[in-house]
Amino acid sequence: MGNQQQQFETLTHPWYQTVMQLLPDLNGKKVLEIGCGRGDFSIWLAKKYPEAHITGTDFSPAAIKIAGEKINYQLPNLSFKVENAEQLSFTNESFDFIISCETMEHVFHPQLMANEMYRVLKKEGNFILTTENYFNGYILLWLKTWITGKPFNSGSGIQPHENFFTFIGVKKFFRNAGFTLSKTYSNHFQFLLLPGISPDKLCVTDFKTKFWQQLYKPFGRHYTYCGVKH
Repeated sequence: MGNQQQQFETLTHPWYQTVMQLLPDLNGKKVLEIGCGRGDFSIWLAKKYPEAHITGTDFSPAAIKIAGEKINYQLPNLSFKVENAEQLSFTNESFDFIISCETMEHVFHPQLMANEMYRVLKKEGNFILTTENYFNGYILLWLKTWITGKPFNSGSGIQPHENFFTFIGVKKFFRNAGFTLSKTYSNHFQFLLLPGISPDKLCVTDFKTKFWQQLYKPFGRHYTYCGVKH
């Protein structure tokens, strides 16, 4: 994928676009990205906030190797490290801000990931996390996988592990860990899946008015959670 995808192409993904709009000024902060993949967003953060220190982590050594080759030591405020989201090597209260995009749905024990986020975040520190929500048309695909016994494929290929998430369950992970959720957002409203029809044709990316945004909020496929550690 690293060879096939254009460099920084991933920044166009809707979850990164959402997080970009929600970020505060991170200059002077220690920032952790969990599940940085091949490093595109961590690099964007380091360039956007030159006075912040960004640590990008991922479970895949191959992804971290590619990420390191991209920066070529030109960003002194950025470092990459292989890490397990369920068992981070950092000491307690190491970071001011945590970002994680489309990662929690792929870990085996999401509650452990939420607990680790709480542990390494400083008091009054914040996080933004995006993950899937299947309280929408994609639930039909999950039903198909349960009936046929075949692996779930959201359209981007079969993953090594994929959790079935609804926004209610994900909120519970954060509350159990000790976080206070401040805001939640959703987009990409998949209303139906039909054979032979591209899902994009039956999907609304976002609504322009707040009324419709709030009305359809529970059904957004991509959910964003903002929280704080008190």
